[in-house]
Amino acid sequence: MSAATPASGARGWVLITGASRGIGRAAALALAGAGYPVILWARTAADLDEVAKTIEQRWGTPVRTAVVDVADPERVDEAAAASLEGVESLRGAVVNAGGGIWSPLEEMSTDDWRQVLGPNLDGAFHTLRTALPYLRRRPGSQIVGLASDSSYNSFAGRGAYCASKAGFLSLLETARREVREDGVRVTALVPSRVDTYFRGKQPGSRPEALTMAEAGEMVASVFALPPRIEVREIQFSSLTSSFGMFPEVCATEPTDV
Repeated sequence: MSAATPASGARGWVLITGASRGIGRAAALALAGAGYPVILWARTAADLDEVAKTIEQRWGTPVRTAVVDVADPERVDEAAAASLEGVESLRGAVVNAGGGIWSPLEEMSTDDWRQVLGPNLDGAFHTLRTALPYLRRRPGSQIVGLASDSSYNSFAGRGAYCASKAGFLSLLETARREVREDGVRVTALVPSRVDTYFRGKQPGSRPEALTMAEAGEMVASVFALPPRIEVREIQFSSLTSSFGMFPEVCATEPTDV
């Protein structure tokens, strides 16, 4: 675990889970670039260190890290005790950590089922339970949850993933109802395919999909809203990629106009 200067900065700390790669890393860079000090949680120390060094070298924004599997409540408690030391409140939390295993239900092992629901749903619960007291202390604070088009559309072979993402949306809505009186905003981001490391893929393998940077900028755009505005959900997709159950795509690569 590591920590930079304890001063939180005018914008306030933002906790980001799954921050070592993919959308989480992109969100960390986008928010740090906008001046938010960030607390980064992920399972891989080397990747976390790389993100922290990149932030420090580019912007000098305060950054703290903790190596943690959010599916494990004891590790979450340990990470919170270390990385949130001296932090009175959070400006936001980006609940992003997760993964997926594709398998027909009758062939899916119990271990594989738990490997998906552990970070995607249990981990979201552990993160929210930890972050909510800090968020309540700062009216206008923001929760962003990374859902999926699989939250709404069930696909064959994706039972565990779709169930976890549907449950995650419900969990976010419960959080909204419990903390809205304290001025905590909750936004579900529902992207379609993102060209990332998901399920062992490498960036560049799906050039028609959203980029990681584009997804990260969507996260940052929510934090840029005036504090009275709550956007409850954003569904977004690349024009050149299908979305959920809808196959229509743009035939040519869009350009700036």
